[in-house]
Amino acid sequence: MTELPVEFMEPDFAASASVLSDDLVMGKDCRIGRNVVIESNVTLGNEVVIEDGVFIGEGSRIGDSCRIESKAVLREHTWIGKQSVVESGAILGSDGFGFAQRADGTQFKIPQVGIVEVGDLARIGSRSTVDRATLGKTIVGDKVQIGSLVMIGHNVAIGAGSTLENQCGVSGSTKIGEGTRIGTHAGLVGHLKVGANSKIESCTGVTKTIPEGTHLRGLFPAMDPAGFEEQQQLVHRLPEVVERLDRIEERTAAAV
Repeated sequence: MTELPVEFMEPDFAASASVLSDDLVMGKDCRIGRNVVIESNVTLGNEVVIEDGVFIGEGSRIGDSCRIESKAVLREHTWIGKQSVVESGAILGSDGFGFAQRADGTQFKIPQVGIVEVGDLARIGSRSTVDRATLGKTIVGDKVQIGSLVMIGHNVAIGAGSTLENQCGVSGSTKIGEGTRIGTHAGLVGHLKVGANSKIESCTGVTKTIPEGTHLRGLFPAMDPAGFEEQQQLVHRLPEVVERLDRIEERTAAAV
């Protein structure tokens, strides 16, 4: 039997052991996979599962019965409540996108020194990112469900029980009320307030603060569903309207 090239040989698991800080505080019945790195001053509750390849930064806290799936990254000072799930490849506590302009027009990076705090029974989808705050906290509330490839900016606060579907984005410092649902590919600009129990449908662009219970639909700008449907009906009538206008112009020109 032909031997495999070196790059295709089975990995040496003895050489791929996890690296855990000496001061790690770990509860009962935790499970830690291979190639895990846990930095200093980290606390794990009871029955926490840390899968292969996870990185957990300094000062992080993970509550009872959480599961951190393979290749997830929890940057320094990320706090997670009980029974929450961070899916594969998600990044919590990434550096917030903050820049300012000097008098000469050049940009400089504003330090992002806050934290991320996730509540109980929350879920962060695969490859999603939650930036740490510039100051204070970026907050993901209890029972918040975040899909895959979602971007949450610095200092955002998401109220309990909200759902953010795949590939949507929330810019920095926006506050989302409890029980809000944000659809796939929707986008919210920064420094807004979204009232509780609002519904923002897929691909909707939100550019201003909206009150509690608002329902928005449409690409850009967003509008209420009735207005959106009326607009779409008018768009479908455009060929008929243009034809009628042409006939009117022809009659007018003949009369002259």
